[in-house]
Amino acid sequence: MDSVAIAPMLWEWGLILVPLLYLVMRRPTVGLVASYCFQMWMLYWLGALIHAFPWVELPDKEYVVLGFRQATWGMAAFAVGALLAGPAFGGAMLGKGVPKTVPDGFQVEMDPAKARKYISMGLIAYFVLGPTLGHITGLQAVPSAASQLVVTGCCLQSWMAWHKDGKAGLLHTLPQTLLIPMVTVVGKGFMSYGVLALSTIMLFVAQFFRPRWILLVGGVIAAYMGLTVYVTYMRDRDDIRGAVWYAEGGAGGSLSLRLKTAWHTASTLDLFDPKNEDQLSYIDGRLNQNGLVGAAVDNLSGTGEYLNGSTIRDALLAMIPRLIWRNKPIQAGSGTQGGSGSLVTELTGIEFGSGTSVGIGPVLEFYGNFGTTGVLVGFFVLGILISGLDFCAGVYLRLGNWTMFTCFFLVGISCLNVSGSLVEITAGAMASVVVAVVVRRRESSPSQAPRPVEASAL
Repeated sequence: MDSVAIAPMLWEWGLILVPLLYLVMRRPTVGLVASYCFQMWMLYWLGALIHAFPWVELPDKEYVVLGFRQATWGMAAFAVGALLAGPAFGGAMLGKGVPKTVPDGFQVEMDPAKARKYISMGLIAYFVLGPTLGHITGLQAVPSAASQLVVTGCCLQSWMAWHKDGKAGLLHTLPQTLLIPMVTVVGKGFMSYGVLALSTIMLFVAQFFRPRWILLVGGVIAAYMGLTVYVTYMRDRDDIRGAVWYAEGGAGGSLSLRLKTAWHTASTLDLFDPKNEDQLSYIDGRLNQNGLVGAAVDNLSGTGEYLNGSTIRDALLAMIPRLIWRNKPIQAGSGTQGGSGSLVTELTGIEFGSGTSVGIGPVLEFYGNFGTTGVLVGFFVLGILISGLDFCAGVYLRLGNWTMFTCFFLVGISCLNVSGSLVEITAGAMASVVVAVVVRRRESSPSQAPRPVEASAL
């Protein structure tokens, strides 16, 4: 098996994703399905692509082929679930009192103060609640979920800016969102959290932005610049984290040291070069889950020691708050390597260094439970779930019910954890439900009711 075996699957992803995204964007949508597809593209398709380059030799190509085949099956099942059953599931969640389609010819009164309020709440959760409540057993996931209100608020702000001032409104609003990755890098030393938040906002905007050809051109440019930023960040990652963690350790570091280190990286970008083996190694090492999946396929074909649903059961148990079940044995992050008994090591047979963080991802976890059948069924269910949440949030957004949009959008964001475990997804979803309930109860007045407008105003 070599790069020749990868090429057909690369094209198959196009045959899956293009019609999926085209059909989904014809519904009320807020980009949750698109965001999930983007993360899968980033962690599976991109890694397979660089292994298909004939001018480079990267390790474990056989494993990459095996893993990418499972990921391809998973995306096909996800598309089937999202297209065939997602809208029906979303309609069931909406209930009988909410229209399933938004009539043409009307719009709602915008409320920019609501968007700013959500952004403020998210910032408080990130900077205040995270370092305090985030260390209390049973509450760790709540500040993290609440910090996603920043993403929700930015999305609402963009939606309102577009409907008020069109492209000019977006040009005034969107550049501010570029600060999100900068904050996560300078504050925590991690770029991934900020990039995923930024991509969620941009893909939200892509659902309603016109004309579409600008999206295509902008998407290509953004992909290239994203790879450029990524390989440059990986070049300096140890220096950045050393500055950040040195400061956090109280050993004399400061915010100025973090900013100085981050500025050095930002001012010395290495343009992405697909023939640069060092840059390709950065992508292969951190943005390629296929190798781990392929190692599990090879390992389990010999041992037959599948998990038989144990992690799925754990994910369901993780939905019970630790405040209710104090001795709950399930911990979020079951896919990380912190010592013996790591789930990733158990499935792949690969030993990792102590303290090394290894994301398990849904393809590996579903395969580890029931083989290819687990991948097909698991991704089919994920397609239904994420598409349903996408549909509900999209309907409420267009009806002007900002509170209910926020509730469904928050839970949807928690399901976009493509590099994490099912336990992390369900625990995050329940934390998002808690945050959504708090937000809904804090709303002092009902949302604006939609009112008809003349066609010329649209």
